[in-house]
Amino acid sequence: MNNERKIRRMVRAAARASYGVAAVAGERWYERVAARLGIHAGGVAVSSDPELRVHVNVHLASGVPAAQVAANVAEAVDYTVQRDTGRKIDELKVTVDGIPFPTEPTQHRNGDGPSTEGEG
Repeated sequence: MNNERKIRRMVRAAARASYGVAAVAGERWYERVAARLGIHAGGVAVSSDPELRVHVNVHLASGVPAAQVAANVAEAVDYTVQRDTGRKIDELKVTVDGIPFPTEPTQHRNGDGPSTEGEG
C-alpha cells in the first residue's frame, strides 16, 4: 500500500509537469471543483498487485490539443515510473477532462526520457 502511495505521487508529479496539463484531478464534478479550489482531490489511481495499473485524469490548459496532452502524459508517466521503481506499467489509462484516450506503455531504454515533441 505504501508503495502505491509513492507511485501515485510520482504519477501526479509527472502528469502535472507535462505540456498542456492545467491540473490533475478526479473525474467527478465535485473533485474537479475541489481541484480548482486547491484542495487535494485525487485524479490518480494505482493498483500494484500483481500487475501495475495506473489511471490518471488531467485537465487541459486552454488552447492545447487533448490527444497530444494525453500522449505527453502517458509517455512522462510511463518513463518516470519505470525509472524510479524499475517496474513496467502493465496498464495505463489517461483521461483528459473525463474523456479516455488510448495509451500504450512504452519500454524506455538507456535512460531515454520522454520526448519534448509538442512543447513550446
